[in-house]
Amino acid sequence: MNNQYQIFTDKELIEILSLSPAATAVYSTEEIIIQTANNAMLNFWGKNKDVIGKPLEVAVPELQGQQFIELLKNVWNTGITYQAFDTATQLPAEGNIQTFYYDFTCRALKNEAGAVYCILHTATDVTERNQHRQAMARARELTGALENEQALNEELMAANEELFATNEEMHNMQQSLSELNDELEKRVAARVKDLTESKKLLNEILHQLPAPVAVLSGANQVIELTNASILSFWNKTREEVTGRPMLEVFPELQYQPFPGQWKQVLETGNPIANREKPVVFNKEEGPRQYYVDYYYQPLTDYNGHRTSIMATVIDVTDKVESRQQLEENQIKLLDLNDELSTMNEEMAATNEELITTNEELAGTREDLLKTVREVEKSEARFRFLVQQAPTAICILNGPELIIESVNDMMLTILGKSPEITGKKYAEVLPEFKTQPYLQLLNEVFATGKPYFGNEEPTTFEQNGYLRIGYYNFIFQPVQNEQGLTTTIMIVATDVTEQVISRKQLQRAEGMLRLSIEAANVGTWFLNNKTREFFVSAQLKELFGYQAGDEISYMDAIAHIPESHRSDVLKAMGSATVSDTHYNIEFPIIANGDGNLRWVKALGKIETENGGAMSHFSGVIMDITEQKEDELRKNDFIGMVSHELKTPLTSLNGYTQILQQKALKTGDRFTISALEKVTSQIKKMTSLINGFLNISRLESGKIHLQKEYFYLDELVNELIEETRLTSSSHQISPSVSEHVRIYADRDKIGSVISNLLSNAVKYSPQAKDIEVFCELKNGQVRFSVKDHGMGIKPHDLEKLFDRFYRVEGSENQHISGFGIGLYLSAEIIERHDGNIAVTSEIGKGSTFYFNLPVTENE
Repeated sequence: MNNQYQIFTDKELIEILSLSPAATAVYSTEEIIIQTANNAMLNFWGKNKDVIGKPLEVAVPELQGQQFIELLKNVWNTGITYQAFDTATQLPAEGNIQTFYYDFTCRALKNEAGAVYCILHTATDVTERNQHRQAMARARELTGALENEQALNEELMAANEELFATNEEMHNMQQSLSELNDELEKRVAARVKDLTESKKLLNEILHQLPAPVAVLSGANQVIELTNASILSFWNKTREEVTGRPMLEVFPELQYQPFPGQWKQVLETGNPIANREKPVVFNKEEGPRQYYVDYYYQPLTDYNGHRTSIMATVIDVTDKVESRQQLEENQIKLLDLNDELSTMNEEMAATNEELITTNEELAGTREDLLKTVREVEKSEARFRFLVQQAPTAICILNGPELIIESVNDMMLTILGKSPEITGKKYAEVLPEFKTQPYLQLLNEVFATGKPYFGNEEPTTFEQNGYLRIGYYNFIFQPVQNEQGLTTTIMIVATDVTEQVISRKQLQRAEGMLRLSIEAANVGTWFLNNKTREFFVSAQLKELFGYQAGDEISYMDAIAHIPESHRSDVLKAMGSATVSDTHYNIEFPIIANGDGNLRWVKALGKIETENGGAMSHFSGVIMDITEQKEDELRKNDFIGMVSHELKTPLTSLNGYTQILQQKALKTGDRFTISALEKVTSQIKKMTSLINGFLNISRLESGKIHLQKEYFYLDELVNELIEETRLTSSSHQISPSVSEHVRIYADRDKIGSVISNLLSNAVKYSPQAKDIEVFCELKNGQVRFSVKDHGMGIKPHDLEKLFDRFYRVEGSENQHISGFGIGLYLSAEIIERHDGNIAVTSEIGKGSTFYFNLPVTENE
C-alpha cells in the first residue's frame, strides 16, 4: 500500500468546518483575523461571507467594548485555551442589538515548535436554556405574589360583603327614620316625650352597625353620635370626641379635602362617596396615612333643614397597601429582571454561593443524569449511524486495536460475522500479517496522523479462500482532550468492480486503437467550442499529407469537391441538430497528386451534462475500390437494362397485335394468356426501369423535370390504374385538398405507384387499402395504409436501403429486388421531402411522404 500520508488541503478543511452543526470560526495573528467561519457562526454574528479575511472587531463591530476581543488576544499571546458557559453577548438580530447567551471554547492550535498559529473558536447558543432558567425563577416569584394577592382579594371580598350588608342595613334604617320622622310630625308632643328614648335607640342602632358611622352636626361638624367601629378606627373613646368639633379632635384634617366636602354636603344636600382615598391621622409615633372608603349623607331636622352629616367610613388601608405592595413588587420584579439581565455574568460567577448545598447536589445529580442520558443517546445514535452508513466502517479501540464496533458492510468486506466485536484486529485477520496494514495502524496510533489508501489491492480470506480486492480507505485517529490517540476509525469503500472495469476498458481501448491502426482507418476530433481539429496520421495520409503536417477543419472541407461539399455540411449539421449518427459517403481530392478518392465518414456528437454540445468525433475510411466496383456494376446494370428494353418493347408490340387478332376471333384462351404476358412484360419493364434509375441516380445522371401540377389529380389517376391491374383489392381514397406542387410529375407518380403496388402485394388476405392526401403544417402528406402482414421493428430502419428485402416465410412468394423503396426515398429526398413508415405485425403498415407546397410559379 502507499505509505505517503495525505494531508487535507485548506479548501477541504474549510468544507469540513462548514458542514459542522456547531458554530465554528478560525482566527490568525494577534489582530484576530477571520480565516474562516461556517454558516452557523455567521448567523450568530448576523453577517455573511464578506467578513472573511477581516479583523474580528472590524467585521463584527458590535463586539467592541465587550470582553471577547481582549479574551481572544490573551489566548493568542498565552496559548491557553479559554472555555466559558452562559456568557452574555450583545449581537445584532432583526435590526436591533439583543442579548444572547453562549457556551464557547477558544482553543489555541500550536505548530511543532509550540507557537500558536491559529485559534479555533466553537460556540453553542444557550439563550433559550438561560431564558428558561430565568423564567422559572420569575415564575416562582410571581407565584408567591399571586398567592398573596389572592389572599388580599379574599379579604377584600369579605369586606365588600360586610359593606353591602351595612348599606342594606343603612337603607333599612333610612326607611325606618323616614317613617319615624312622619310619625314625629303627627305626634310632636309624644315625640318630645320620647326623644331621649329615640336618641338612645338611634345610638343603639349606630352601635349595632358593623360599618364605622359618625353623625356630625352643624357648620363646625360637632361629633354628635359615634358607634364602636368608628371609635376603634379613630382610636378614641366616646367621651373624648362626643360634643366636640371634628377639627378640634382631629386638627390634622384641616388641610385635607374632608372639611370642604362636609361643607359641600350641608350646602348642596348632595351626598359624596369616594373609594380608597388617603387620610392622615396623627399618632403617638407620628403622622400615619390610611386609606378609606367613605360616604357623606346629609341629615335634616323636622322642618327639612340640613343640620348634620352622617359619615360612613370603612378602613381599607390593608387592602390598598397590599395591592400597592403587590404593584411595587411587580415593578421591583421587572427592575430586578433588568438588573439580572445586566448582571448575568456576576450571577453566573456567584451562582454556587447563592445555592444551598442540597440544591447544588440535586442540580449536579440532575445534570449528571442528563449528561449520562445524552451520552447514551449519542452513543446509540453513533452506533446506528455506523450501522446505516453507506460505506464500510470499523472502530478500533486502544493500542491493541480491539474491535469496538463494525457495521455490516465492513463485515461483508472482511468476510466475518458480528462475533468479531471485542476481539483484537490482528487475531481476526491473520492474513494481514504479510500485508502492511497492521504496521500502518500502529503508526497512525503512535503519530496521530491519518493514513489514506486509494485503490489499494488487499487480500481477505472469505469462505476459506483468499480473495484480492481493491479499496479506498482511511485510518482516522480519534484523540482525547490531551491530544492522545485513543481510537482509530476505519472507513473503506470497495472499488474492486470499478478498478477491474477501468482496466478492462483500458485494455479494450488499446485493442481498439490497434484495430483502427490495422484497418487503416483515420480518426478525427472537432471541439465544438474552440473549433480545434485533431486528426490521426492515417487520416492525414488519406488526404495526401505527411504525418507531421498540420491540417485544419477548413483544410479538410476544402478537399471535398463542390458538387458534394454542401451534402457533407448538411449531413454534419443534421447530426448536430438532431443528435443522430453522422454517416455519409463522398469523394475527396488528395493533396499533392490531385487524385480523386471516395471515403466513408462515421461520427457522433457528444454532449456535456447540461445538454450542450461538447465535441464531434468519428472515423473515416477509404472506399475508393468499393466505390469503383459499384460504379462498374451500375454501368453494367445500366447497359444490360438498356439492352433488355429493346426486345421487351418489340415483345410488347407483338403482344398487342396478337391481342387485337384474338379479340377479332373471340379466342378467350388466347386473350387471357396474352393479358398475363402483358402483365409480366409490365413487371419486367418496371424492374428494368428501376435498375436504370439506380444506375442514373448513383452516377449522378438522373435529373428532375420539375413542373407545377395538382397532386390530388395525379393520385386519383394512379388509383384508377391500380384498380385496373389489381381488381382483387378495394382502394378507398380520402383526398380532401386540391393541392398544387412544384415537382417532377413522372417521378412522384412512380413513388405513388410503388407504394400502392406494395400495399397490394403485402396484404393478400386483407383487401381494404386506404389512401390519404392532406395538408399538414405547410406540407402535403400522401399516405397509403394497408391491413396486411405488417413489418417487424428491426426491419423498419433498413427498409429504405438499396436491395434490402424483408425475410420471412410469409413473403417468400412475393417477387422483387428491394429497389422500389430505395428509389422512392431518393426521389422524395431530392424534392426536399421525407418518407417514412409505421407498422404493427399482423395489423398492417402505413407508408407516407411529405412534400413542400408551392403557392406561386
